[in-house]
Amino acid sequence: MKTLFKVSLFLFFFLGLVSLIQAQTLTGTVRNATTGKPSAGDDVILLRLGQGMEEEARARTDAAGAFALNMTSPNAQHLVRVLHQKVNYDKPLTGTAPLELIVYDVVAKIPGLAGNIGIAQIESDGKTLSVVEMYAITNASNPPVTQSNPRNYEISLPEKAVFDSAQAKGPKGIWVNVAPSPISGQKGKYGINFPLRPGDTNFKFAYHLPDNGTTRLQLRLPYPITNFAVMHRPKMSFKSLTPGAFITPGETKGFQIEKAVASPVVGDVALFEVSGAGKTSSEAPAEESAAQVSAPPPAEPVPAQAASSTNTPVDQSRREIWFFISGIVVIVAVGIFALRRMNQPAAAPASVGEPALEALKAEMFQLETDRLRGSISAEEYSTTKAALSQTLERMLARKKVAGQK
Repeated sequence: MKTLFKVSLFLFFFLGLVSLIQAQTLTGTVRNATTGKPSAGDDVILLRLGQGMEEEARARTDAAGAFALNMTSPNAQHLVRVLHQKVNYDKPLTGTAPLELIVYDVVAKIPGLAGNIGIAQIESDGKTLSVVEMYAITNASNPPVTQSNPRNYEISLPEKAVFDSAQAKGPKGIWVNVAPSPISGQKGKYGINFPLRPGDTNFKFAYHLPDNGTTRLQLRLPYPITNFAVMHRPKMSFKSLTPGAFITPGETKGFQIEKAVASPVVGDVALFEVSGAGKTSSEAPAEESAAQVSAPPPAEPVPAQAASSTNTPVDQSRREIWFFISGIVVIVAVGIFALRRMNQPAAAPASVGEPALEALKAEMFQLETDRLRGSISAEEYSTTKAALSQTLERMLARKKVAGQK
């Protein structure tokens, strides 16, 4: 009997020692960037990634904004989530060093919100017209705050259109599925309750409608968009019903670009018609270029059982390598073109470098398009944009000098 007691006591202490060895304590602080002070009373959640997101530990920040979490699975991938004023702020965990997480105060409306780029991508198989709209909305509030309300982003669908999907991605975040809610009393209008945190927030939604040969589309923008374009398959016909409202810079990745002349585009996009069939089934649609995971409403905490899909990033290496190579090719081509122009007699100074400048502008638009689609990493985006911007500045400077001669 005494022997059994000793064995049980030994096992108890042994298992306790094992659990202490396996567990790690994760510490950190939460800072409110709106006030510049520690954020007290916020819930901090440690989420284990794998088969969805599973809550592993939870704590609350003290008066100094500090927290401590017990990590029981140190070898797993984790995400740390802070809930501040019913908005979550996530940070992937890359180590066990003390963390600093940033949150912002919430307001219902930020004046002057606008977007840098917007795209309506159109395809048709002759029976069904498929549209994917993508927008990047910039929150440059000062002091920085987060906008959160049930109609943070409004979608206006054309008549007879049916939703296929809707996603959103916060600054430095991943694409998540969101559920548009019908706006009472406004047919075809929906609201998305996805917070607009400081930085760029991307929205992407897909829908389809019957193709009766010629389809007239009236797109409406909830925020002003500096650069807006319609992209359609080259076999399809595009007709602006407002003369001079669009220009056609060229084609990119199997789509013809129809860029709006107005900058920014505010409210209604100029009315246009599309006709004809054009769809390549072998190409992956734009919405498949980014990771999509199910996510709970942003205003609520995430219980362990809430996540139902795997939070696995999509491998984008092929797309990134292709884009990086194409960027180098364009820069080299522009350089060769500029050298040839410099070696030629200056018969028409005003036109020096025009094709090269247009090529650079088109490439920069493509760069913004790929960033919006999620088919290029943040690092590749920054590096390529810096190279293109530097080349563009040199070309403009050379053009100015040539024009003065």
